[in-house]
Amino acid sequence: NCVTKTSGSTLYVPAGKYNMKTWVTLNHGSKWAFRMDGFITRTATTGGHMVVIQNAADFEMYSANSLGGFQGNGYQCRNAGPRFLRIVTSTDWSVHDLIMVDSPEFHLVVQGGSNGEVYNLMIRGADIGGSDGIDISGTNHWVHDVSVTNRDECVTIKSPAHNILVENIWCNQSGGSAFGSLGVGTDISNIVYNRIYTNGGNQAMMFKSNGGSGSVSNVLLQNFISRSTAYGLYINQYWASMSPLAGSGVKLSNIKFQNWNGNVNNDQRPPIALICADTAPCTGITLDNVNMWSLTGKPVYRCESAFGSGVGCIRSGSPSGYAVVNVTPTRPAGYSTPSTMPGDLSAGFPAGASIPVPTAIPTSFFPGVPAHSRLMSAQGGGGVTTPNTATSRAATSTTKASSAGPTGGTGTVAHFGQCGGI
Repeated sequence: NCVTKTSGSTLYVPAGKYNMKTWVTLNHGSKWAFRMDGFITRTATTGGHMVVIQNAADFEMYSANSLGGFQGNGYQCRNAGPRFLRIVTSTDWSVHDLIMVDSPEFHLVVQGGSNGEVYNLMIRGADIGGSDGIDISGTNHWVHDVSVTNRDECVTIKSPAHNILVENIWCNQSGGSAFGSLGVGTDISNIVYNRIYTNGGNQAMMFKSNGGSGSVSNVLLQNFISRSTAYGLYINQYWASMSPLAGSGVKLSNIKFQNWNGNVNNDQRPPIALICADTAPCTGITLDNVNMWSLTGKPVYRCESAFGSGVGCIRSGSPSGYAVVNVTPTRPAGYSTPSTMPGDLSAGFPAGASIPVPTAIPTSFFPGVPAHSRLMSAQGGGGVTTPNTATSRAATSTTKASSAGPTGGTGTVAHFGQCGGI
């Protein structure tokens, strides 16, 4: 209770190895920090979350040596133990410089709240479903400079979500990033993904639903590089992995894909697939400088009930349902062999064996681009991060995600409060 009741206090876990068998919820409190320099290993199989931060205001969780974090040994109780960390309806907060290894279930869940920042994280999960990296909902959040290995969500938007910026993400043998699963009453708008690098795994980006209602609007997905994924740019509103829900479908509108270069590793799954609900056609779908190909040299682009521009199978005009259209493209003139990153994995980590703990958090998460903020270990400790370059965004600044939104409007603006220090 010391940190939640005493403003300005710090909960400190010194460097070292610790076991944890009783989970904790830290509720309320303002202007407090959780400095986690030690590495905590799960030793119980109770469900829930090892740590829940709830209703905090002006809160920071970090590792000053950039080596602190969690070991879940999930292979011992796969999909039957706790998740690591959940941030619930908190405001003006940050989580950074942590290592998360093999949670029995999800690694980090952000549930609602506002003005959050997640950065300089390394997440290693198993090559199995239910190993989500980051699932995030809420308003005015910024997720950047994160590496995820698993076989489920990399960094995924959940409903409700508004004004969220996700950038400099390394999905390294991961399920890939996504929106969803989208259900009844979906409410998502003003989202930007920028500089997303996907090495292997399921997809570069996916919108997934089956029935449902509500909307996803004003989304910009720019500067994507993907290598040897199963799917590429993928909308599927008849996603067979979820049971059909009540409703005519989630309405997707004003979605822009810009500056993509990547390939898929097969010819059964299209590099570009826009499969929209016949009863809720997608509108305003724009592909601009999207260069997606197949390593087999025999790709197919596929559309259903999708309206917009930029790919041969999409339609223009008044939206209405239409049957699947397949086109066989020629290799895009702008396509080139995708870039690589030092540390790219050739495969994920087996679900039935111990996953090695990384020795360090990377300092770059997208080819040729340094992280926005230096690791805490490079700054001599303390609780305030500094940018890598003079042009990087300060953690406490007002940040504009793009100069213009997908249709040239005012853009997505994310505001960050006391992120990165107390």
